Amino acid sequence: MEKNKDLEISLLDAPVGAVVDLVSWGSLSQEDIRKLTDVGIYLDLPLTVSSVTISGPVVVAISNVHVAIGRPVAKELKVLWNKEVDE
Repeated sequence: MEKNKDLEISLLDAPVGAVVDLVSWGSLSQEDIRKLTDVGIYLDLPLTVSSVTISGPVVVAISNVHVAIGRPVAKELKVLWNKEVDE
């Protein structure tokens, strides 16, 4: 049986270029979740991390659309990242 190599991490911890699957909203409020779904971010959606800075937002790409996610929200979002695929 092959062991699942995916790591569950915060979106804030995902490296630039990683393709991750959003699996949990963490402890976000319903209002924050609504804001994310309004811009097309849903659970089980693959996201490509396109930019992470020390103090700015995390920018993810969904198809050809880029969305900036503030650091406090990105910290709550839980994603699955297959480190071996991205290395």
